[in-house]
Amino acid sequence: MTYPEPLPHGELTQVLDNIYLVTGSVAMKVPHPKWGPLTMTFSRNMLVIKQGSDLILINSVRLNDKGIAQLDELGDVKHVIRLAAFHGFDDPYYKETFGATLWSVDSPYVRGFNKSSMSHQYYKADRRLKEGSTLPIDGATYFEFSSCTPKEGLILLERDEGVLISGDSMQNWPKTDKYFNWVAKMMMPRMGFIGPCRFGVGWLDLAKPDKKELIEKASLNYSTLLPAHGNPVFAKARERFIESAHKIQE
Repeated sequence: MTYPEPLPHGELTQVLDNIYLVTGSVAMKVPHPKWGPLTMTFSRNMLVIKQGSDLILINSVRLNDKGIAQLDELGDVKHVIRLAAFHGFDDPYYKETFGATLWSVDSPYVRGFNKSSMSHQYYKADRRLKEGSTLPIDGATYFEFSSCTPKEGLILLERDEGVLISGDSMQNWPKTDKYFNWVAKMMMPRMGFIGPCRFGVGWLDLAKPDKKELIEKASLNYSTLLPAHGNPVFAKARERFIESAHKIQE
């Protein structure tokens, strides 16, 4: 199998005890009425949880040789968890290179960002997750946005007053960062992506979750949010996302 090449990314950095984060990038084509298809590049995060000598990767980002060496020093990649249905193209690399077990939200691996592609799977997970599924992480609970299509997952860690890990659903992009190209810096603020503690506007538009479920998930017992997109929120994340959920129009 041919894997996507590593895209620009930063250093693997410890954000909490035994939890590490690396910010990488992703590129996608977007239409423009005047200039035609444009490539929009923006940031995405991978989390690494260290459990003994085992590593669990969440929202995978393929790392370059230096990054892989950092992972090897940290431990052994044993599990990969996919929370967002529109993520996952780096999962096959980690599964097949490291022999990791692949866990996924209950949505197929597809290319593109539209529902018409849902029938064209390019990969399969070892284990499909459902609300309340057992995870390979101590003290962790899996939650699912079930009112939307495709589904979307969350992981809640019972530590540090609650640590919530999200995919595309809950984001915290106060401003653009160095992984945004000029197209993304121009378009994404206008599209509503850029702002603190908000539900992803692209995800809301494509997946169409029920507002009641947004409020329900925002009200889980957590203080910290570790998102796939944007900066970690280390305090009062719950209050801020409850407020964000209530502001969303039906």
